[in-house]
Amino acid sequence: MAKLYRFTNEKKKNVFLNNLISCGGNIGRAAAKSGITRQTHYNWLKEDARYAAVYENDVRPQAISVLEDEAQRRATGFEEDVYYKGQKVGTVTKYSDKLMEILLKANAPEKYRERSEVKNVDSNGATTMVWEDDDG
Repeated sequence: MAKLYRFTNEKKKNVFLNNLISCGGNIGRAAAKSGITRQTHYNWLKEDARYAAVYENDVRPQAISVLEDEAQRRATGFEEDVYYKGQKVGTVTKYSDKLMEILLKANAPEKYRERSEVKNVDSNGATTMVWEDDDG
């Protein structure tokens, strides 16, 4: 087993929090790997202020980073084996255009956010152009 980050003084909580990072924040999977129930995590959040702070400030950002790394991998291409009649015959590179779009919007919103153009014509025939983006 890999070395655990030490977030708290309680082994069960540390095991769960480390599994939560490696599972990309998936509480159900991390709980199953740790031998606890999902509800145990929620109980710890309510009952232990230190645990809640560590979860929010340390663990959650690391888990999100794991998800971002996977999204980046899928967006920029990953190899997938190709089989024919049970035999591997090659590989194909797969990409996710949707994930690439999301990453671009997240990392350069001023350039890639959604926009729409609204054209207003007043009673004198003067035209006013208004740009609306996804921020409202």
